[in-house]
Amino acid sequence: MIKSRIFSAVAIATMLAACAAPSAAPAPTQAPAPPKAADPTKAPAPTQAPAPTAAPAATKAPEPTKAPVADTSMNTVGKKLPDDAAPSDQQVIVIAAVPPPAGARMMDIMAATYNRGLGADLFAIPLVRLNKDFQVIPGSAASWSASADGKTWTFKIRPDLNWSDGTPVTAADWVASFQHITKKETAYDFGWYFEEANIKNFADAEAGKAKPEDIGVRVGASPKDLVIETTKSIPYLPMLFLYASPMQKAALEKSGPTYNSDPKTSVSAGPYVLQDWSENRVVVVANKNMPDDLKPLLNKVIIIAQKNGLQAYQAGEVDTAVAGSAADVKVITSDANLSKDSTQDPADFRVHYFFFDMSKPPFNNIKVRQAFAHLFDRDTIVKKILPLPAGAPMYGFLAPGFPDSNQEQLKTLQSYDPAMAKQLYADSGVKITDKLTLQVRTENAVEDAAVAMAQVYADEIKKQLGVEIEVKRTPQKTFMDALNAKPTKMDFGMISYGMDFLDPSNMLSVFKPNGRHNWNNDKYAALLDQAGPETDIAKRDQVYKDAEKLLVTEAPGIFAFQQFNVNLWRPYLNGVTFQPGKVNTARGIGWPGFSSFNLGTYDTYVTKDVLKTRPNPPK
Repeated sequence: MIKSRIFSAVAIATMLAACAAPSAAPAPTQAPAPPKAADPTKAPAPTQAPAPTAAPAATKAPEPTKAPVADTSMNTVGKKLPDDAAPSDQQVIVIAAVPPPAGARMMDIMAATYNRGLGADLFAIPLVRLNKDFQVIPGSAASWSASADGKTWTFKIRPDLNWSDGTPVTAADWVASFQHITKKETAYDFGWYFEEANIKNFADAEAGKAKPEDIGVRVGASPKDLVIETTKSIPYLPMLFLYASPMQKAALEKSGPTYNSDPKTSVSAGPYVLQDWSENRVVVVANKNMPDDLKPLLNKVIIIAQKNGLQAYQAGEVDTAVAGSAADVKVITSDANLSKDSTQDPADFRVHYFFFDMSKPPFNNIKVRQAFAHLFDRDTIVKKILPLPAGAPMYGFLAPGFPDSNQEQLKTLQSYDPAMAKQLYADSGVKITDKLTLQVRTENAVEDAAVAMAQVYADEIKKQLGVEIEVKRTPQKTFMDALNAKPTKMDFGMISYGMDFLDPSNMLSVFKPNGRHNWNNDKYAALLDQAGPETDIAKRDQVYKDAEKLLVTEAPGIFAFQQFNVNLWRPYLNGVTFQPGKVNTARGIGWPGFSSFNLGTYDTYVTKDVLKTRPNPPK
C-alpha cells in the first residue's frame, strides 16, 4: 500500500513538470504506443453513452393504513375464549327475568334484598362464593382466619381488586356497608340474616341501642384487612358472608344506595359494569378493570323483565328463562325440543309447608296439629298437581342433597293416615266448630299449584274431621304483614322457605323461638344452640337430625313439597359451571343465579353452535 502511494506521487509530479517545460523541437514521428495493460486489480470503468434524460416518475400514492385485524378468539376485555367458543362479537346473551317490584332501584344486596332491581348483584363480589357443590371458595377475600376463641375473624381482601373508577377495594367499603344497614333510617330488609352471624352490637345498632360505628366490623392492620367480631363462636361463619357484597364507600356517601342504577354514578368491582338501566331492561358489559381470573367470558348481558319467560324463549327473544308456573312446566315437558333445553335445578332447596298460630286454640294443642299432619296425602297430591321436574313430596324441612337431610327416617311421622288423624283429633278433646281460613302466599312461581294443593288438603280435612276450611290467596305483603304481626294475625297458612346458606342452622332456625313462627319450643332451641358452635362434624350432624325429628314430630309445620326450578338454556351456552355438580346435577347456572355470587357468571360463554340458529348477536 505504501509503495503504490509513492508511485502515484512521482507520476503526478512528472506530468506536472512536462506541462510546465518550454517548447522543444518536435520529436520524430513514432508508431503509437500499444495500449497500456489495465491494472488487474481494478475493473476498468466502461465508457457508456450518457443516459437519456428520463421523464420524472409519477409520485405513487401511499398505501392506505389498514386497521388491525381483530382477534376474535379474545373477548372485549382481553379474555381468551375457549376453543369451541363463537367469535367475540357473539359473546352476548339475553336473560329473561321475573319483573322486580315496581320502583325497585337498589342494585346491591346490602342496599336491599327483597326490593332489588332488575340485574342486581353484578357490581361487587362478596367475601366468599360457592361452587356448584355448595363449597365455600374465595370471593373478594383471598383468605380468612379466626382467633383462638373463634370470635374474631380476619378476611384478607385481594390486593389486586379495584373498583371500575380505579380506586382499590378496601375493608372500609365493607365497614361503610355494614354501618349503612344498621341505621334506623335505612330500614334494611335483610338485617335478620346478619343477626345470625352474631356480629357484635349489630342487633343493638338496628334497634337504636348502639351506634352503627360500634358494630363489630372494622378495618384491620392494613386497608385490605377486614375484621369481624362476633359474640360467640360460629365455625361456619364464612358461609354466611356469601351476601357480604359491599357498596363503594365513596359512591354510597356521594350518591346514596341507588347509585348502581344510573350509569353516570355506577361503580363496579364485579364482573360487569352498567351500560344502560331501566326498570324493565338492564344492559351490562364486561369489566375491563377486573383481575384476569375475575373477568367474564361474555362481552355483554341484556336482562329483560318478562312476565312469561317461556313465551319469550319460544319466540327466540331470550337465551335462558325459568318456567314461571306449573302450567309452563306442563308445556315444557310435553314438547320434545323444550324438554331437551330444560333442566331440573334444586336451586335454594325451597320447601313449601303449612303452619299454624300455636299461641292459642285450636293449634296450641299438639294432637290437633298432628291430626292435620296425617291428612296431607303428599304422595298423591304433589305427583298429580306438580310432578317432577318441578316438585317432589317432602316429609321434613331439609330436602335431599341438603346437609343432614333425613327424609327416609321421617316419613312415618307425617304420613297420610286418616285413621290415625281421626284418633288424634278425638284424643285432643278439641272440637273445631268455626270455619278456618287457610291463607296461601302467592308470590311464588308455583302459586297456582300451591293453591290447588291447599284446596285438596282442605277438602280432605273436612271429609275426615268435619272441619270447614276456606282457602284464600293472599298477596305477599299482606301475607307477611299478618304473619309477622306481634301477636300474629294468621291462624293457618301455607308458605315456602329456601336456604340462604347451605347449613342446617339456616333452614331449621325458621322455627326457633321469636322467629318466623311462634312454636317457641325450648328443647328445640337448645338443640340448635348446641349444634351451632360444635366443631365435631359427626356430633353436630346428629344434633341437627334430632332437632328436625322433634320439629316434624310436634308438627308446628306440615312439610308438603320441594320446589325445583325448571330452567331453559339454549344448547349453544356452555361453561365450566354449566357442567353437572355433585349436589346440583343440573346443566346450567344454578343458585343463586346470574350474579357475582355465582361462578357461572364468569365462565359462561356462547359456543360456535350459535351460528346455526342465531347468526347475528342481539343488540
